[in-house]
Amino acid sequence: EKMIYCFYLFDRNGVCLYYEDWNRSKKLMGEAEEQKLIFGLLFSLKASVAQMRPNAGENKPAIEALHCYSTSSYKLHYFETPTGLRFLLLTDPGVPSLRECLRQVYSHIYVEYVVKNPIQPMGQPITC
Repeated sequence: EKMIYCFYLFDRNGVCLYYEDWNRSKKLMGEAEEQKLIFGLLFSLKASVAQMRPNAGENKPAIEALHCYSTSSYKLHYFETPTGLRFLLLTDPGVPSLRECLRQVYSHIYVEYVVKNPIQPMGQPITC
């Protein structure tokens, strides 16, 4: 069965601005600890991918280098904006790429309902 397990939105400093989960049977740790672990995994994956890409020696941004990461139990889908916002979805491994979906979440939901919301302070966790 193809499921979405959870969604994370991190700022450039690793602060989780939004988190939501669905269809998760159990949590092994607290929410803040899990968010730090996921961001650490993401940070390590990005660094590894940046070093392995063909033009790694050039000073070009690597935000487009990592799209997804898959294991036997989950798949991490990733989209990063030029300003450093990081959108992640954890899904069942059989789910096809949701990178374009994350791009749409950014442009049609985040920009419209967070950036343009005068009562939402920028860089703060999203509560509405």
